[in-house]
Amino acid sequence: MNARHVLALRVAVLLCATLFACLRPALAQPAPLRMALIPYLSPNVLVPLFQPLAQHFEKDLGRPVELYTAPAIRSHVERILKPDFDIVFTAPHMGRLSQLDAGYIPIGSFERSLKGVITVKKSGPIQTVEQLRGKTVAINDRLVLNSILTLQELEKRGIGLSELTVVPAASQNSAILSVATGDVDAAITVNFALGLVPKDQLERVRVLFQTDDVPSMPSTLILVHPQMPKVDQTRLEQSLLRFGQTAHGRQFLIASSYHNVVPINTSHLKNLDIYLPELRRLLAIKPGS
Repeated sequence: MNARHVLALRVAVLLCATLFACLRPALAQPAPLRMALIPYLSPNVLVPLFQPLAQHFEKDLGRPVELYTAPAIRSHVERILKPDFDIVFTAPHMGRLSQLDAGYIPIGSFERSLKGVITVKKSGPIQTVEQLRGKTVAINDRLVLNSILTLQELEKRGIGLSELTVVPAASQNSAILSVATGDVDAAITVNFALGLVPKDQLERVRVLFQTDDVPSMPSTLILVHPQMPKVDQTRLEQSLLRFGQTAHGRQFLIASSYHNVVPINTSHLKNLDIYLPELRRLLAIKPGS
């Protein structure tokens, strides 16, 4: 082997070593898991709230977890139906829809009482549900279950949607804040949103009406992508169910007003099916119609 060949061989070996050194961090670092969060709260509240869960998953699975939200409920549902994410945290009926239509696999639920609530200004003149006719009502999105439940109850009392002036709200907590500041007459939200409003603002509103608790169905759903390897599905499910037993998990449950983390009950999932026709109907309506 002449000197030229020896030099070429040394250069080739050096290039291979350099390439391997550059690739090694990428090979050692697994791709992040992408987790979608339903935007029921403003992003500056929602993402920090769920950061402890993401860090818990990262620790147990050895993979980074990136949190994503959406600008609106509708876009959230459209994205999870593609499906675009490894993990999804969403409303129960939306999770059930993503299970049936996109193949997502439920692995657990954060549980708490689920009720639709109508709030009005504490010092305001509205004293009865009937006085809502012709009033401005902030609604985060008609797609969410508490909106469906509350509007159905108003319909039973002879108050149709056409008799309300609906004002879109960016999130559940912002809907209540708009009542506190006097921008709207009332807000339709989920009951636990009241616990996520600053105390000084909460003191300005009162509950006018709330729906009955909905028994025997999950109040949220956490699901994983249908193509996630079974071993990873199992590890995520076990990690989720352990979360509530950790110090950070207990802090999360207090901060988010959830009671506990529970495994999936198949019969409770099926109880959500009665809400899917209305959800599908609303999804078929073009925004602004």
